[in-house]
Amino acid sequence: MKNQLKNIFKSRIKDKKFWVSNAKTLALMLIIIFSITQYQQRTMIDGKAPILSGINYSKKTTLVYFWGSWCPICKTTSPFVSTLAKEKDYNIISVALSSGSDDEIATYQQGNDYQFNTINDDNGEISRTWGVNVTPSIYIVDTEGMITHTSTGMTSLWGMRLRLWWASI
Repeated sequence: MKNQLKNIFKSRIKDKKFWVSNAKTLALMLIIIFSITQYQQRTMIDGKAPILSGINYSKKTTLVYFWGSWCPICKTTSPFVSTLAKEKDYNIISVALSSGSDDEIATYQQGNDYQFNTINDDNGEISRTWGVNVTPSIYIVDTEGMITHTSTGMTSLWGMRLRLWWASI
């Protein structure tokens, strides 16, 4: 039985149709993912970043992170943002959407050991100004106050580091 499966696998790997079929499937998946991402980012602003309380864009490249305590993808992304905040190489500011009172947000952050500064957007005004309609949403702002990168959904720590580095050169 093992040898049969091994032979079938070997013959499929050598078959050009196998690779063409998988390449088409991969291309289709990438197109779908790209399209969804572009749709989610359609309202995100670009150009000059709006002023956020307590942030001076001229000192360091800044990551602006929109999240919610109720957002399952944010539970994966927030620890990465917290790691960047602990490193202190960049300005990190987060905006909590529909996540309760200031005390509830502070308790949530403390319970999850999140070390980033947070503004409570309890009425949605900040997220509307920035064009956020999906969480998590991330903006990278250079030292001139210009938005250089935007992303939505899951992202890796290295993806954020790369975007921050790129904006700072």
